[in-house]
Amino acid sequence: MDRGSNPDRAGLDVEDPAVSTTDELGAKDPAERRRRILAAAVEVLGARGFAGTRVADIAAVAGTSPALIVYHFGSLDGVLAEAVRSVEDDFFDDYDKLLPPDADAVERLRLTGVIGADTGPAVGNWVLWMEIWVRALRDERTREIRQAMDARWRGHIRGVIENGVAEGAFTCADPEASAVRLVAVLDGLAVQVSLGDPSVTEDRMVGLWLDAAAEEVGLPRERFDA
Repeated sequence: MDRGSNPDRAGLDVEDPAVSTTDELGAKDPAERRRRILAAAVEVLGARGFAGTRVADIAAVAGTSPALIVYHFGSLDGVLAEAVRSVEDDFFDDYDKLLPPDADAVERLRLTGVIGADTGPAVGNWVLWMEIWVRALRDERTREIRQAMDARWRGHIRGVIENGVAEGAFTCADPEASAVRLVAVLDGLAVQVSLGDPSVTEDRMVGLWLDAAAEEVGLPRERFDA
């Protein structure tokens, strides 16, 4: 097989003399190299999409070599999956930082919707999630990572709801089912926002999601606005 056509080496022509053998990040800490590569992947994949991105494009932005990216992530599919996982980690980091120490269940659920609808660094570009959904239809590794990330989202929302029920703030007979529905609502609204639907702005996405959340936990909608 022609090595240049190997799907596990997508975007990398190993015989291309233009591919540098020197790595500007070579002397840096491996964790820092990985962080720089993933940040570059988020930028490039968000702007160009999976079909329009080569490993060499990400390498150029990261200041490293395509070979090092293939070494770390195996393929462009691997880079995409890990990039989305990294922005999901950013969401949970930002959530923890923004959550007041004395926050009750109502505030925890409200903040989930506010940050979850963000199209900035906290969640990253929702376009990346759509790329993951498409790739997961055909790539087993991407499918497994998508399932793990969705399970993490559902687990987070289910935990917030269960805590609210325990506090007496929420009424919910099946927190797991409510979490599945609320994640589905968030995903669906995110698609509309990402496609630039004028009837679904980022602010309206937050409002609609909080409407659904209030319904799921038996809470008056105005409680989220207090």
